[in-house]
Amino acid sequence: MIERIGIIGVGHLASYLVEGLRRASHNIEIILSPRNAERAVSLADQFGATVAKNNQAVVDTTDVIILTTRPEDTITVSENVAFQSGQTVISVAIGLSVETLKPVISPATVVRAMPISCAALNQSPTLIFPDNPKARELFTLLGQVHILPHESDFTPASVIAAFYGWIYALCDEVISWTAQTGVPQHTARSLVLETVRGAVNMALTNPDKELDMMLKTLVTPGGITEQGLNILHQQQGLTAWSDALETVLKRLSKSK
Repeated sequence: MIERIGIIGVGHLASYLVEGLRRASHNIEIILSPRNAERAVSLADQFGATVAKNNQAVVDTTDVIILTTRPEDTITVSENVAFQSGQTVISVAIGLSVETLKPVISPATVVRAMPISCAALNQSPTLIFPDNPKARELFTLLGQVHILPHESDFTPASVIAAFYGWIYALCDEVISWTAQTGVPQHTARSLVLETVRGAVNMALTNPDKELDMMLKTLVTPGGITEQGLNILHQQQGLTAWSDALETVLKRLSKSK
């Protein structure tokens, strides 16, 4: 059982991880690096974490360390601390392969992971490569874990983290339109978000049903769902999402 977790790099993602970890357990000790002192102190006060003297102190007092530094900083930060054999170091840096990380993290074990901000609510789908029992235990506390069999799968799967952000943009567009028709803003917001949640829950609770078949049960010939879908197809409103995904994939592939 994991008793202490160290986090080096206290930015937005670290904040979500700390919140989710504390929601999951009051017994895990969370040790934070002090680089972003104001945020680290705020998280420590709010969630019962501890701010270490420096990055090396984080490493010296924990067996599992999460590197939430920016990709361009991860190598430098790792070079300036001494990891130990038996430790598990989890990097969330996009584009840095296990082989790239090994020389600066050795003799500790390297794991790549890709959680998203809903880890704060213990609902993050998190990618992991390679499989590692400590990383799996940690991220199971924060949501659903997806173990990838090959590292070559990690980059395309990571694109979905960008898609996660676009969902907010789509919902905001629909909420704004709904409110502009005269529906009260708070009602428009709740109506749209609850509708999205309902659709997603229907899909998740029926894993054997293809989404296109579920959609067909909602499309009445000549009905409003069909009418709107026709407009979306005519204006490439759906394939534009695939184009956006492809653009992000190309960028991430170049950074490898």
